[in-house]
Amino acid sequence: MEQPEDQNDNSAPLYSAPPVHPPEAPEEPARMRWFQRFFGVLISPGETFADVNRKPTIIAPILIAIAIAIIGASFFSWRVKPDWERFVREGIKKQEAKSGQTFPPEQVEAQVKGTVFVGKIFPVIAAIITPIGYVILAGVYALGMMLIQAKATFKKILSVVAWSNCAVSVVGTVVLAASLMARDRESLNQINPMQPGSITATNLSLLLPEGSSAAITALASSFDLFTIWVLIVLSIGLAAIAGSRKIKTGKTATLVFGIWFLWILIGAGLASFRS
Repeated sequence: MEQPEDQNDNSAPLYSAPPVHPPEAPEEPARMRWFQRFFGVLISPGETFADVNRKPTIIAPILIAIAIAIIGASFFSWRVKPDWERFVREGIKKQEAKSGQTFPPEQVEAQVKGTVFVGKIFPVIAAIITPIGYVILAGVYALGMMLIQAKATFKKILSVVAWSNCAVSVVGTVVLAASLMARDRESLNQINPMQPGSITATNLSLLLPEGSSAAITALASSFDLFTIWVLIVLSIGLAAIAGSRKIKTGKTATLVFGIWFLWILIGAGLASFRS
């Protein structure tokens, strides 16, 4: 007599197919070329940084920034012809008058020679410092974006930093060149290259009376038209790449302006300490 088959056979199959995952959506390509992004940062930053969010680029804006740094520094040296030695010696005399102490001659000469050498290679230094500064600034913003729970990558943040600064710096360099060309030789001789805030009429240091403290001068110089412009553009850019609809421009502006304000307070404190 045949035995009925066991209806409760719970034995597991010897082989199970791997789970099927849906294919990842392909990365959306960029819609703007590098020159469109450059002008877009100045004209329509929201649309431009939305394109940066699709495909961030770093090399093009950094190369533009390095070129502008070299051109701007070289033009300044050619037009102003700053007497670095005179400004250093005048600064040392002011320090001696305030402190009531006399610096050793060898120390004075060493400081003069070092400053004159830096002045001669200033365009090279500007070219080296520019990309390094962008990377450091992007790192600071990356930490801040983590605190507000953004999902942006470091590459996107660095791309926003580079495009924002390089585009605005071109306009700033043009304004600087125009300002220097409009001055006569006597006025150019009075420009102190170690006080860049006094070169163009775009910051609050020009409203201060003569003899203001170093801390107040440094603080006022930080409130510059082009600096504020860059901060606004950065706020828009970081919001565009944040990866969350909850993070609006107001939130990234609080982050960007907060870091900037902390930085200028530190700068004012250091200027006060040096003086």
